[in-house]
Amino acid sequence: MRGLLFLLSALFLLESTDGHNEYEQLSQHDTEIIDRAITQANKQHGKAKHLDFASILHVNPEKRMLNVLLKPTSCNKMTPSVHQKDCKIQDKAKPQVSCVECRGSMSCFLLKDSPKIKQTMSECLNPSGIHFVGGKTLLQKSENKQQTGCLGCI
Repeated sequence: MRGLLFLLSALFLLESTDGHNEYEQLSQHDTEIIDRAITQANKQHGKAKHLDFASILHVNPEKRMLNVLLKPTSCNKMTPSVHQKDCKIQDKAKPQVSCVECRGSMSCFLLKDSPKIKQTMSECLNPSGIHFVGGKTLLQKSENKQQTGCLGCI
């Protein structure tokens, strides 16, 4: 009996960490962003299966950025492409998509395209065009030209 209770507790814990339950607890603002991400990702990368919300990868409220992970589900691709709470996430299936929403602009990439994802997040978090490269070098973009050098030189 004790083993059965332990098993049921473990199953409940696994179910409570499912992205669908997390989605239901998010603010209306966040769910609207996630639904836009689901729509865009299904248009760009959706194959036969519906892509749906799996988790939030990164959030930065000050910079108005949200990065979400979308994964294929047990449901066939459908319209409208919004969150489908009855579809079960397929954790190992491909494609997995990362969508970055930055100040109203949405970009979705395959999860394996991590350089593009990191670049998009970096540009969102640092919109001034100034990027630190290495320890003490500064790279600044200015009118189609790139300047590099020490902090006091440019």
